[in-house]
Amino acid sequence: MMHMKSTTIIPAIISILFFTTLNIYSQGSEPKTLILRKDLLVELKEKYGKYKNRTDDIIISLLETSDNLLKEKPLSVVDKSVTPPGGDKRDFMSMGPYWWPDPSKKDGLPYIRRDGERNPEYYKITDQEYFTRTVNESQLLALAFYVTGKASYAEKAVQKIRVWFLNEKTKMNPNMKHAQFIPGINAGRGIGLIETREIFKVLDAVAILRISRRWSDNDDSKFKVWLADYYKWITSHQYGLDESNEKNNHGTWYDVQAVSIALFLNRIDDAKKILENAKLKRIDSQIDSVGKQPLELARTKSWNYSCMNLSAFFHLALLGEKIGIDLWNYSSPRGGSIQKALDYLLPFANNFNNWKYKQIEEFNSRSLEEILYLAIDKYEKNKYSDWYKKIYKNEPHYTLNTFLF
Repeated sequence: MMHMKSTTIIPAIISILFFTTLNIYSQGSEPKTLILRKDLLVELKEKYGKYKNRTDDIIISLLETSDNLLKEKPLSVVDKSVTPPGGDKRDFMSMGPYWWPDPSKKDGLPYIRRDGERNPEYYKITDQEYFTRTVNESQLLALAFYVTGKASYAEKAVQKIRVWFLNEKTKMNPNMKHAQFIPGINAGRGIGLIETREIFKVLDAVAILRISRRWSDNDDSKFKVWLADYYKWITSHQYGLDESNEKNNHGTWYDVQAVSIALFLNRIDDAKKILENAKLKRIDSQIDSVGKQPLELARTKSWNYSCMNLSAFFHLALLGEKIGIDLWNYSSPRGGSIQKALDYLLPFANNFNNWKYKQIEEFNSRSLEEILYLAIDKYEKNKYSDWYKKIYKNEPHYTLNTFLF
C-alpha cells in the first residue's frame, strides 16, 4: 500500500496555478499511459480548473497526499539493513511471507509454510515496501503534476525514479534473484516476481513526466536501458520462466508485468504474443464455466486471492486494448471469462455469509470497488451500476484509488 500521512493542508500550499505554470510543460502530445485512463485524466484536469472552494474530495485527496510526499526523501533498495548473498545491496531482496521457523528444530531451519499467515520477519527487509511506495508515489506525483501543472510535483516524482532506477549508487539491479527466499531452503525463487507486479505504475509516471521539462532525454534513455535489462531478466532467467509458468495469480500478474514493459519498450510483437496466449494459458486454465477461480479458492484467503487475480485480469484486458486484443469479451472453450469471474464474486461482496471457502482474514468488499467501477464502463452499465449501489450504498464514482488501480 502507498505510504500516506494525514495533515492539515495550508490553503496557500494548494492554491490553484493557472497560466503561470504552463511553461514547465514540454511541447508534445498527451501522455501515452498504459493503465491510467485518459478520459479520467482529462476529467480530473478539467475538475481542477473549476476548483474554487476546495470542496471536491478527490482534488483534496490528490493535493493533500502529493504535498505530503514533497516532504519525504526518496527511497532506495540500498536502504535495507541486511545485505543479500553476493554482497550487493542493490539486489532486490525479500523473504517468503508465509514461511515460519520450524518449532521442532533448534535453529528453526528449514522454514515451513503456513499459507496466508504472514511472518513478521517479512517486514524486516524493506525492499518490497519501498519498491511499492516508489512506484505508487511517483505515479501519484506525476498525476498531480499533470492535473495542476505544478513543477514541484514533477521534480519530486523524477527524484524518486532517479534514486530507485537510475543513480548508480542507489538504483536497484535489474533482477529479482533474491526475492521471496526461504530460510534454510533457497536464496530466492520465481514466485518472488509478484513483489514487483505494480511496475506498470512507474511506467505511467514516466509517460506523464515526458511532457515535463523536469524529465530529461538522458533520464529517459537510462530508464529504458534499465527496463530493457529487467525485461530480459524476467523473460530469460529461470526464475522468470518459473513465474511465467505459474497457474494462479502469480502467472497472471507476471503477464501484466511483461506486457506493460513490452508495450513501454515498443516491443509490440512480444506483447501480442503474451496477450494472445493469456486467453488459454490464463483465462481458460484459471476461470471455470461459472466464474470460479479454483486455484484461488483453494487458498486460506480465498476471497483476497480471487479479487487479486481478477484485478490482474482487468489490468491485462486494459493493456490488450492498446494493441487491439479483446480480453474483456473473450470466452474460453469451457466457458470461462473475466466477466463471469466478476459476476461470480459480486453476490458475495454483498453478503459474505454465503461464502463457503476458507478466509482467515476479515472480508473486505472494497477489494472489488475499482474493478466494479471499471466494469461499468466495459460491460453492461446499468447492471454494474446497480451492483455498485447495492454493495457500496452510493452512486458509482471514481476516487483517488481509481488512479492507483
